[in-house]
Amino acid sequence: MNELERAEYLSVLGVASYVPRFVLPLAPAPRQAQLPPALPAVATPPLQQSAPAMASPVPQSAAPEVNFTASAPASDSAKTSAVAGTWDKPSVAVARPQRELQPFILSCWRVGEELLAVDSHEPGAALPLESLFGNILRALNWHQLPRQHERLCWPITKNRFGPTAGAPEARDTFSSWLEASCTCHPVKSIWLMGEEAGAFCTPIPLDEAVNNWQEVRILPLPSLSRLLREPERKHGLWQLLRKTYPSETRAR
Repeated sequence: MNELERAEYLSVLGVASYVPRFVLPLAPAPRQAQLPPALPAVATPPLQQSAPAMASPVPQSAAPEVNFTASAPASDSAKTSAVAGTWDKPSVAVARPQRELQPFILSCWRVGEELLAVDSHEPGAALPLESLFGNILRALNWHQLPRQHERLCWPITKNRFGPTAGAPEARDTFSSWLEASCTCHPVKSIWLMGEEAGAFCTPIPLDEAVNNWQEVRILPLPSLSRLLREPERKHGLWQLLRKTYPSETRAR
């Protein structure tokens, strides 16, 4: 290991510099790391001029005439072609850094064979989300169906040396999870509640209030947190549920 490799290892470990101040008992004596091999010097050939040109100047009458108006400046495409002809390596586009997503949590409820609900909220939100969701199920007469609950967190793992946890990674992760979950346990409806659930879990664009995906209804709905903070939105939600599930919401 040379000095350059040692510096790279220390940088990855988060250590700016390390020099032993004393030798520990039974420890080998410290030794200086080898310097990286020097790059070979490239010799530049000197400019050569012909002997006749250096011996005698060109007479004024023999100097060629140069027409400055006959030729137009080379276009950008011509310059590009000239450069491409002298350099065969393809140009590498510099990718812009992705904006890292803020952490969020997806609360997922599976209600029998009727519903898969995915609600997004911020970590540490002390709100009665479970109670509100239970009231919605009671209004649809689904409260007696078996219910399973799980939580998905983003980012899934925290690694400061790993890739940026951006939107493409979240979309690939959660959309694949939803498709696999519905394949193993089919349901009739999917509720994507909240901005993150609607952006990263949907397998299709959500252009309508009720979208059809493989004979499954997908409804983009407000999150439970937003319904608790803005109670006036509950009216619009109830009207949509009555229209989508007329037999479940009819008066009994």
